[in-house]
Amino acid sequence: MQKEYKYFAFISFQSGDAREAVRLQHAIERYRLPAVLCKQDKSLPRRIKPLYCYLNDIHAGEELMQELKSRMEQSRYLIVVCSPRAAQSTYINSGIDYFVSLGHRDSIIPIIIDGVPYSGDTHTECFPEALRRHFPRHADPLQDRSILGVNTHEAGIRSRRKAYDRAMLMVVARMLQLDFDGLLLREKQRRRKRAVLWSLLALVVSAALSLTWHFAQTVDVGIRVEEGSAVNNMLPPCKQIAIQLQLDNEIKSDTLAEVGQTLLFRNIPPQFIGKDVQICLRAAGFKPCDTTVVLERQMTLPLYRDEDLYGNVHFRLVGIAHPERQKLSIGGHETTPDSEGLINLHIPVENQQTVYAVTVNGITDSIYMPCGEDDIIVVAP
Repeated sequence: MQKEYKYFAFISFQSGDAREAVRLQHAIERYRLPAVLCKQDKSLPRRIKPLYCYLNDIHAGEELMQELKSRMEQSRYLIVVCSPRAAQSTYINSGIDYFVSLGHRDSIIPIIIDGVPYSGDTHTECFPEALRRHFPRHADPLQDRSILGVNTHEAGIRSRRKAYDRAMLMVVARMLQLDFDGLLLREKQRRRKRAVLWSLLALVVSAALSLTWHFAQTVDVGIRVEEGSAVNNMLPPCKQIAIQLQLDNEIKSDTLAEVGQTLLFRNIPPQFIGKDVQICLRAAGFKPCDTTVVLERQMTLPLYRDEDLYGNVHFRLVGIAHPERQKLSIGGHETTPDSEGLINLHIPVENQQTVYAVTVNGITDSIYMPCGEDDIIVVAP
């Protein structure tokens, strides 16, 4: 039976190369194998994890080497991060020898991050002595390809990022025993598809931002109020017009000094233009106006006088017998009271006044508007 391993690989490195080792661990563990390969071979994992990186996973102590050996026994592969620093490491050399003693010589994967393998120069040599001993250099360079192929600064690749990704992919191919060229081709295809998807997403986001920007560009709405009734200079002018503009759940309100002027509501969302909105107008002496209108950037609304306020003349005559037989003049309009002396007269807006002269039996008095039954005019017998 094939042995079950806890880790895909044990990453061995010198402390000065810790950053590169952790980067390699994260890159491999985050890599997702193309789905089509997993469908073709059900034994292939979608992700290659976990990997063991000892400076990440345990604390150094007296029993460090024993702990590392235990973790190596639970690892399918040994990844050696090679550099001139690593070549001088006693721990790395001991680890390589121990992994080989487990019968896993062919499961060692060197990855070169700095230096030159088999250089013979201690300043540039990146392979630890144990690695050179177990994998002596061949006279034929092609024989060294399996051990030299994983290089993060491979010659001929201008981009360091591309060289690193290529090396990471080569490690994946070796651990899963896949054809590297085929895996590289699928990865390029996947990246092209991903680039297309990102381009489409960028277009969607750009369109969404454009729409958001459009709707975020607020507009100003001017509301002009004019008097809709017949103009009567005898009545108090319209002042302090309260205006409310309701936009869904938001109410904007302000005050206009007088008719004929325009009140400007600022920062109105443009989507309300051309839509039905509720507008309320309030002013002393005028009828309240609650109406639904189609919102435009410039609007003119009428405000009508309250015809009853100064137009309904209602008072009582006292001190005279048979008042229903009397004729009286109120502001030039003739009328007759009822048998109880009550006067009810409506005067059109254009003729209304705040004070009316009342003439009866040759006597002239005044009635102030607004008035009611409690207002009386005494007529001497």
